[in-house]
Amino acid sequence: MKEQYRNMKELLVAHPHVIQLARNAMEAAGVQVKTECVRGGTDGSRLSSVGLPCPNIFAEEQAVHSRHEFVCVQDMQKSVETLVHLVGLAAAQ
Repeated sequence: MKEQYRNMKELLVAHPHVIQLARNAMEAAGVQVKTECVRGGTDGSRLSSVGLPCPNIFAEEQAVHSRHEFVCVQDMQKSVETLVHLVGLAAAQ
């Protein structure tokens, strides 16, 4: 058996401030915070497993992993706004 990825929750429990920063950034961008469990080898899972606590924020993609997968421009704009707020909040700490 070979480990492919780790459960992010196990790694992020020790860093609740990171999750709170993400929530605050989303709220500042006017994004409704919705917490869901995801399975799979995400970038956040990989980064967290090597010591950089990194929750998945959101992408709002549709028809995930199909040949019809897409993301709306408006959702991508909210993603950028969230990241700008996240950087500002992190820098203020």
